[in-house]
Amino acid sequence: SNSDKLGHLIAYFTLGLSWFNVFKSQPKKWLYIALLIIIYGMVLEGLQGTLTTYRTADLYDEFANTSGVLMALLISYLWLKKREN
Repeated sequence: SNSDKLGHLIAYFTLGLSWFNVFKSQPKKWLYIALLIIIYGMVLEGLQGTLTTYRTADLYDEFANTSGVLMALLISYLWLKKREN
């Protein structure tokens, strides 16, 4: 079932926005933060598939996670540019 993909997207979008807000005065670090969050999601998905018997790793979950982070990055960037003008 793909019903949880929206939940993944929203969760990682929120996580990304939170971290970008913490580093709002240092937008040059946002790409590194985004990369770390994406790697974090990949590691969690991998661990689900290897360390548990009741959960599975799902590539589409990772796509949803990554999409959420990238959307948060884009919105944060656009917000910063609008604020500068």
